[in-house]
Amino acid sequence: MSRQTAGDAIAVVSVLAVVVIVAGQLAGQPVLLGYVTSGSMAPTLEAGDGFVAVPAAASGPVEEGDVVVFEAIELDGGGTTTHRVVGATPDGYLTKGDNNPFRDQDGDEPPVTEDRIVATALQVNGEVVRIPGLGTAITGVRDVAAGAVVGVTAAVGLDWSPGQNGLSGLFIGLGLVLLLFIFVDDLRNAGRRAQSRDRSRGDDGLDARWVALLLALLILVPANAAMIAPSGTHHVTVDGGDLPAGTLPGDRVENEFTAENNGLITMLVVLETTHPESEFDRTQLAVPRGESVTATLSTTAPGSGERATVTVSEHRYFLVVPPSLILRLHSIHPAVAVGAFNLLVLGSIATLLGALLGSGSRRVRERRRGASLSVQLRRLFK
Repeated sequence: MSRQTAGDAIAVVSVLAVVVIVAGQLAGQPVLLGYVTSGSMAPTLEAGDGFVAVPAAASGPVEEGDVVVFEAIELDGGGTTTHRVVGATPDGYLTKGDNNPFRDQDGDEPPVTEDRIVATALQVNGEVVRIPGLGTAITGVRDVAAGAVVGVTAAVGLDWSPGQNGLSGLFIGLGLVLLLFIFVDDLRNAGRRAQSRDRSRGDDGLDARWVALLLALLILVPANAAMIAPSGTHHVTVDGGDLPAGTLPGDRVENEFTAENNGLITMLVVLETTHPESEFDRTQLAVPRGESVTATLSTTAPGSGERATVTVSEHRYFLVVPPSLILRLHSIHPAVAVGAFNLLVLGSIATLLGALLGSGSRRVRERRRGASLSVQLRRLFK
């Protein structure tokens, strides 16, 4: 492997690492890589350390001693938490930070059920694979980027302070641009090598496969983020001491669940709950672009002093094929439906570029100086 190839490989891996981390922030859960922001898992994971996050669907059964990323309900105000499993009960797993004196369930946090576990930290020989300082570096760069964005927008007379989602989208966009430059540079180098091998031709190489890869990155990364980011697990809590007037324990209580679509393509939103005493009035919502659709969740009111927590799973898919087909794939597994969308886009890109450029390298004759853009395009595609 040449030094140039090795450098490009390292650059690609580094950029992809940044992309998956910020995509995880956008989605509210780690995507392949994650990091901790507190010292609750020290010395296993110090504040700012990163780790390899294996998705729950691929990590297998959770065992005592595993370090898991789960959706907390009460702990630190809710949100994703990375702690170790220290026991199990019929109601769920017991968790604890390695540096904490008490278990999470000794407070208000209920046992962690399977549907609230989103990932497991990769362990080798019983030790968590730790990436020192990864989170600290990402946080530092994010803070610098936030300051730069605020400064630039203020300089042009705009008042905009990007939130976490805005910065995540910015980092993903910058990552794609960096990948684009890396691949374009590789194409140029390949063209130069081809020229040196056969100077008499004076040709540059244009490989349709590279073009397809670039288009796929530019389309699929933001598209998958749009499906994954709003999806996930939500928790609706009904407090028996704060019921609507006239509602008695055992009566039905209704909560509205609103799905918004800020994108450009209609989304199919699938809502599910495994709570035995809860149900939606409708579980499939077709949400047009720029609009929102509301479903009603009804559950049994708990007694005074009690609380009922309903776990709701939300999944989003672009409505580009009949809903019945999406629901059939979703019933197998949500990842199957998302994978089918990706295959559809990749197939469309491959078909289009195959028709225009062919399946392999296409030689493009050297353009004369002064040739118009229309002439160059006709030369490219003829």
